[in-house]
Amino acid sequence: MNITVDSLIGIVDPKPNSTVMIYDVHASESGALAILDDLYKQICEYQDKSVNWVFIVSTPKYQELRNITVERFPWVKKSWGHRYYFDTITTRKLLKKYNADVVFSLQNKGISFFKKEQLVYLHLPFILTDHRFRIKEDGKKLWFYQNVVSKSIFRSLRKVDITIVQTQWMKNALVKKANVSEKAIKILQPDITTNQIGKYRDAEVARKTFFYPSTGFTYKNHLTLLKALNYAQNHGLSQYQLILTITPNENAYTQMLYRFVREHNINVEFGGKIPRESVFEQYTKSVLVFPSYVESFGLPLLEAKLTGAPVIASDCPFSREILNGYEKASFFDEMNWKMFGKLILDVAKGNLK
Repeated sequence: MNITVDSLIGIVDPKPNSTVMIYDVHASESGALAILDDLYKQICEYQDKSVNWVFIVSTPKYQELRNITVERFPWVKKSWGHRYYFDTITTRKLLKKYNADVVFSLQNKGISFFKKEQLVYLHLPFILTDHRFRIKEDGKKLWFYQNVVSKSIFRSLRKVDITIVQTQWMKNALVKKANVSEKAIKILQPDITTNQIGKYRDAEVARKTFFYPSTGFTYKNHLTLLKALNYAQNHGLSQYQLILTITPNENAYTQMLYRFVREHNINVEFGGKIPRESVFEQYTKSVLVFPSYVESFGLPLLEAKLTGAPVIASDCPFSREILNGYEKASFFDEMNWKMFGKLILDVAKGNLK
């Protein structure tokens, strides 16, 4: 999600010479860091220099400018104890030091002892989904967040001024599960216009390359995809390829997927991460398959839609919302690999465009 400065300013409407604190010691890698990096770059380039910005971060090394101050605390990553000390002691000192007028937290929850205007960016869809995670199948972390951490997050969001989410389904779920007021929730969808994705288009119809850009988590539902491909292969699918952006040895889950591929002789390329431009290029010659059943947004769905690629997606609130009205979209029940496999056969034969 790219949080634009214009959208943030539009919500906060800070006065000249006021101080906005960007609070995110969590971000140090992957998507969370990309969001923070992008926001920092936009603020650096923003023409109005009358607002003072204070970035509270852990490991990112940002340059300070006339109206941008950066406080780094890499030690918060050492342990939960260090993080607790930072949250309860150091944060109080920072708020007093800078006399912040607004805090924008990108860490899913607010600061309980900050009494001025506060915004929170919520990007944990698995605390809102109806799908129940199990320790044995999904791991302790997802179970813990859904059943324990979610309670403190919900309490926090009931007290902050604005919670920012990416989709209507997350807003609806937040109202229902956390009893947050609708008026206190803003939807900001990803802005990907800067990626020039519009130039990546192809009129090809029948395709036998299937593409799934995702990480190696159980809720990404790769196994249902592999079962669907095995079904399609047993019912006539030939000369096809599935391209994944994971590698076989990332964790126990990806190792299991690799074993399944070997046992059933499925044509899968475990390619690992690829550059954004390569992702866009792949859409023009592939069918996007998207079996994930937990997403805050599901960015590949929007990207594939903008390139005109066929999409087969799990039938979930986020996918229905993003692909609403898109003629090249097909949906299957999230665990129904046979239904999924039949759609794969249809699109490979050119019956679905």
